Amino acid sequence: PAHLLTARELDVLRLLVEGASDREIAETLFISSGTATRHVKNILHKLGVPSRTAAATLAVRRGIIAPGE
Repeated sequence: PAHLLTARELDVLRLLVEGASDREIAETLFISSGTATRHVKNILHKLGVPSRTAAATLAVRRGIIAPGE
């Protein structure tokens, strides 16, 4: 599923793995909260998971994102 994600979505996913909120993602990446929320929704859809936690778990288990990356 990693090949389905854009570079920006991978940036957002890295922050999800760290436990960042949409607001924290927005501040870190210098984007609006709405844009951060949209990226998160796109990630959940593309990975076929129901939650942020599931996305983060899948990303780490499949090696899409290394913990602490």
